[in-house]
Amino acid sequence: MRSSCALAAALFLAVSGAASAKSKTETISLNGHCDVLTLHIDKSAVAGTDDPDCAQGFGAGFIGKIKGFGNAIVAGVQFSEEPGEQVVLRVQYPLVTGGAWDLSATSDGVSFSELESGTYTVEGTAAKGSRGAASIARDALKQGAGQ
Repeated sequence: MRSSCALAAALFLAVSGAASAKSKTETISLNGHCDVLTLHIDKSAVAGTDDPDCAQGFGAGFIGKIKGFGNAIVAGVQFSEEPGEQVVLRVQYPLVTGGAWDLSATSDGVSFSELESGTYTVEGTAAKGSRGAASIARDALKQGAGQ
């Protein structure tokens, strides 16, 4: 347990330190949702948050190539609205308006399923992209729990 806590702390410090050194900040909105994600990107490390007026979500991950999907940001995300769900968000990278994203989750560590997918708008704000009233945390995770 101590080694996994130490590893998690080291990863957090590495991502946080990398984010402050030479990072760039990108903002995307998930079309059809109120989610506006602020992503701090440094080379292959990513940390980000959701718009707190939409959903209390945060996460971290990496940029890499995924067979059948291409280059992507893949991040573990935690939403306070759904504390029992482990969520993985995958976003096409480099970030371009009209790029794809998908959201998958597990609540038991055994089954893992895609809940929702869509497109995003770079530098998303309420005025850009097709914006919905509910977050992916409220929409997809609530629907996925009922499956």
